[in-house]
Amino acid sequence: MNGSCCSPTGPITNLPVRQNLSAAIEAAHQQGWSAAVIVMKVGDLTEINHWHGYATGDRVIETVMERIESCLSEGHFVGRLGGGHFLVFLRTQLHRAALAEHVEQLISRVSSAMDFGAGALFINCTAGVSQMPDDALVADQLLRNAELALRSARIGNQAFYSEALQQNLASHAEIRSALVGALERKEFFLAYQPQVCMKTGETFAVEALLRWQSPSLGLVPPDRFIPVAESTGLMPELGDWILESACLQASEWLKEGKPLRVAVNISAAQLEERGFASRVQEILADCHLPASWLEIEVTESMLVGHVEDTQRTLLAIRDAGVKLALDDFGTGYSNLAYLRHFVFDTLKIDRLFTSAVTDARAGDVLVRAIIAMGAELGHEIVAEGVETAEQMQSLQKLGCSRMQGYYFSRPVRPEEILRD
Repeated sequence: MNGSCCSPTGPITNLPVRQNLSAAIEAAHQQGWSAAVIVMKVGDLTEINHWHGYATGDRVIETVMERIESCLSEGHFVGRLGGGHFLVFLRTQLHRAALAEHVEQLISRVSSAMDFGAGALFINCTAGVSQMPDDALVADQLLRNAELALRSARIGNQAFYSEALQQNLASHAEIRSALVGALERKEFFLAYQPQVCMKTGETFAVEALLRWQSPSLGLVPPDRFIPVAESTGLMPELGDWILESACLQASEWLKEGKPLRVAVNISAAQLEERGFASRVQEILADCHLPASWLEIEVTESMLVGHVEDTQRTLLAIRDAGVKLALDDFGTGYSNLAYLRHFVFDTLKIDRLFTSAVTDARAGDVLVRAIIAMGAELGHEIVAEGVETAEQMQSLQKLGCSRMQGYYFSRPVRPEEILRD
């Protein structure tokens, strides 16, 4: 939709953005129009200024404005809110699906490579959307709602404001506040879920899983607090505590003559830390735990980007004698190239495939392929999320002899682990 990008009172660059938005919202309301307020965030301008200079940063801003303007028609406008944030006003009768498609076009247009002569710059763009009259009737509230939606949008995508979104963000803020000092107050603990060898019926390993007992919020589910911990930068410190606590527990079991390998999930923030491999070895030494009794689990998404650095870190950990496991296998970015570059001891079949294994039309075919590939590459295979006897039996028929899930045991305190 090519055309001008003027507000009802003049070019957007000559008037404060919020003043233009207020006038546009009032006019649209009086004329019976619906409207959308979009807040778009482009790539980190601070980094661009640092690495390419302020002149390039200014040209990026100008180019973004021009690209957005080229997608707008009469009665729409764009303005810069500051930094890499831009406001787009659309006077429209589009229903949500059509509006989402239009916003996607805006994101795609802004995200196209920018060539400034010294090489192309690729800039990510994310958008938050608020609608009038559904979400609010006044400019300030619509803008606030769009900014709230932006906070929940993934990089390169868009999110629409809703009451549920606002509740989630309020919960996020509550959890973030409660997390401050939680580690020092010793509110976290580890639960352990057995991994069972079907040939012997014995527990051969356990997975350490983080739990949080908050005095104010009660027992908080991991899927609620871990993303908050990641976004607030707490995971490196918390991950270090998890690793040390799990190794201490494994060492204690070993002293008692009941050895169990302990699997520990690490975060992307930990893996990216310099010296992480050395830190793992330091913890093992402090806990007097032989490296072979520790298994480090990483997810597929952590292998994407910085492949050489990640490979170097994981190889250093494995060379120290620690086992490596690829968690949630088959759900993300894995391919044979990753399995060739990264030397894993274990592939963990995600619960998504385990839940479908009894479906002969598709589920068992995928699991059979994963098991066969793992065997060919010399990996141990562990199926996660086994919840029924039928799933267990189907997995056994397909050649999977190591499993984990509620059918065998929920995550429990260390003293409850069965060690026959």
